[in-house]
Formats: sequence, structure tokens, C-alpha cells
Amino acid sequence: MAGRDARATASKWGLEVVLMIPKLEGLLVRLHEGHETRTIAANEAEGQLRRLWPGYHKGSLTSQQLKRRFGLTDLRRAARHDEELRKLIGTLGL
Repeated sequence: MAGRDARATASKWGLEVVLMIPKLEGLLVRLHEGHETRTIAANEAEGQLRRLWPGYHKGSLTSQQLKRRFGLTDLRRAARHDEELRKLIGTLGL
């Protein structure tokens, strides 16, 4: 329901909405090779991410940390299994 409401409102303004399910940490887990198809509960995503990336600290992530950890190859690989992520990288021209 919330996704439809967000999309309807965004449509009025000519914006695209991309939903991250379950949340950012879940996406970051799926960017790790071999974890692209994982289904992760929102309440487990941060813990699972910390097991894969012990240096991850919620709220202090910088673009430099992301660039050092992940590349476009990781993003594209994960996008093969995530329609919303495919939509995002397509919109960005990646």
C-alpha cells in the first residue's frame, strides 16, 4: 500500500520512486558476491551485514567507504535479481 501511495504522489511530480526492500542494509548484503538472491528480513539485515562487513557502522557510512567496498560490477550483479535496483541503475544510466 505505501509503495503505491509513494508512486502515485511521485507520479504527480514527474518523479520515480525506488523502494528498497527490506532497507539499505539488506541491499548492502546483496551487493556482496554470493548473496545477491538472499531474502533478508528487515530486523536481521543489519546483523547480517555486520557479519559480512565488520567495519560497517549504521549512520556513519560515507560515499568513499561505499566506493572502496563495492563497484559497478557488484551493483549490476545484484540488479539481475532485484527489479527495483534494475530500475534505479537504468534510470541513472548505469
